[in-house]
Amino acid sequence: MPEDVATVARRFVLAWTGHDARPGKDGSYDDAARRAGAYVGKDLAEQLTTTSAGSARQWEQWTQAQALVAAEISQLGVPDGAPAPTADTAWVRVWYRLTVTPAAGKPSGTDEQVALKLQRSQAGTWLVTALPNA
Repeated sequence: MPEDVATVARRFVLAWTGHDARPGKDGSYDDAARRAGAYVGKDLAEQLTTTSAGSARQWEQWTQAQALVAAEISQLGVPDGAPAPTADTAWVRVWYRLTVTPAAGKPSGTDEQVALKLQRSQAGTWLVTALPNA
């Protein structure tokens, strides 16, 4: 996998999954989507900031716990059945551990993965343009 593709995939996942519900930090669940917007195409940016009932409930839980949510990426690869990266399109699966650390109590973690479609922009940079099966 080209390093520039891997770098954008990593940066996107870290921004998109990271939330800081401690006082004075993130104001909503969508703050992470806005940070991730630096790595996505316009259409996906609009989809990422669409609030769902599930994300609203999750944000409320994290706010009550004053939690810091952070990912640690463990592996990147081409998803099963996806074509190898080309000069303008790449499919990437990112495996990561998501850890929720509340202000009081023990941190909890889950192993997660997400598939990404990246495309080269007209400016020559890679952008995440889709989250297949997300």
